Amino acid sequence: MGLGILLGVALGEVWYIHHGWLLVYLLLTVAIISLIFTRYGRWVELGGWFLVGLLLGNWRFGVVQSIPAADVSRYIDQVVTIQGVVMSDPDVSPTETKFDLQVRSIDTGEIISGKILVKTRRYPTYQYGNLLSVTGKLVSPISDDQSNYARYLGRFGIYTLCDFPEINIVKEFVGQPIWRWLYGVKHYVLQVTQQVMPEPAAGLLAGLLLGVSSALPKNLLDSFNATGLTHIIALSGFNITIVAGAVLSLLRWLPLSIRLTVAIIVIWLFVLLTGGAPSAIRAALMGVLVLVAQLVGRLSDISISVILTAVIMVGLNPKILGSDIGFQLSFLATLGIIYLNPVLQGVGYKLPIFLRQFLLPTLSALILVTPILAVNFGRISLVAPLTNMLVVPLVPLSMLLGFWAVVGGIIQTDLGWASGWIAWVPLRLIVVLTEYFKQFSWSSINVQLAPGGWMLIYYLGVIIWLTIYYVKQIKAPPRLVSITGSR
Repeated sequence: MGLGILLGVALGEVWYIHHGWLLVYLLLTVAIISLIFTRYGRWVELGGWFLVGLLLGNWRFGVVQSIPAADVSRYIDQVVTIQGVVMSDPDVSPTETKFDLQVRSIDTGEIISGKILVKTRRYPTYQYGNLLSVTGKLVSPISDDQSNYARYLGRFGIYTLCDFPEINIVKEFVGQPIWRWLYGVKHYVLQVTQQVMPEPAAGLLAGLLLGVSSALPKNLLDSFNATGLTHIIALSGFNITIVAGAVLSLLRWLPLSIRLTVAIIVIWLFVLLTGGAPSAIRAALMGVLVLVAQLVGRLSDISISVILTAVIMVGLNPKILGSDIGFQLSFLATLGIIYLNPVLQGVGYKLPIFLRQFLLPTLSALILVTPILAVNFGRISLVAPLTNMLVVPLVPLSMLLGFWAVVGGIIQTDLGWASGWIAWVPLRLIVVLTEYFKQFSWSSINVQLAPGGWMLIYYLGVIIWLTIYYVKQIKAPPRLVSITGSR
């Protein structure tokens, strides 16, 4: 059923069920056909549930496609004055600030709702929960021929932009106290990070621990992209593993049920703190599913965890399946490591153990994510396998030493500096390796590819290859070996 839901949402890009009565009619048809062919037993049952999931997923996709009549996007190309609340932690770069504004009222006096992505100057600063009066021209992201960007914003329910408007703070805070506290903790950690070590190591540590990449220089971000290392500064299962492991270790004197419960709570607080990136949510959901399975004494299979996580996330927001690159890369990389890595391990069993541990899992993920990267970023990194093999082993050491440097900085500044210089060594090595491989003209190639039938053929080829392999081996895919899977 879960696979049916995902396929139904995917088919929604072509056609989707517009009316509830049609859904009911089709579900009744599936039920009648299943009853007629009950003699085929298990296969009819599985097929019936798959079709039910397909219909529900397709219908769910259609539900979220229509833009509400009262959405602020109907005022596009007009200059208006709007009151709204800053509903996200502002994304601050050296030159500008962006934030989501939840609309409350408009100067026309009409009933209005929806969100606006506001871009403004670096100063003055704005914070989550500010009630603002914004005067400016509303525009559509499509007006700049950024249809992909429009789809990306659409997954958040944002269909309107407002660049460099006149802004006045009406009230300092009207949001939720828990979010203000979480964002406050995040900013405090970032501040301490900058105090305990120099840049760009501090910015890199912020990316590793909290997924904050805005502090990194543009040229370094470009280097990460060209060398296939952008994923190390994106939140993933690795971060969640570190958090959960630390909690379970610190509370080892408590009963297992209490430790697991606290770990689940801390995992979700961490995800909220970091802004709820799709990769972090995916890893957190998988981690929580496994921890809950341990609480009730049941073994968790990673295949079930991956599918259930995808169904939950896509069910809550069907738009992320086709519009969220982070979601696509996160799940494809996970599936690559789960299913492709054993195949490559079998083929490359004569390789040195170091290569099998670091190179082959990287290749497994790259095989599945490369088409998505090529289409969306127009670049393919040729050195990604090598850079990942050299850099990824440094990431856990950097995170661990960086975490203790931050803790030391919270306790006492000098202690933070002392431990910060120790953490600086692996962080600096990551930067040096990245910049070294970026300098080669052949490190990456630029491509101009559009999504189409070639992607379908590519992934069908991979699926057929894996199917043949596992049928020959007569064994199921590997089971979960860590609480969140792999990066």
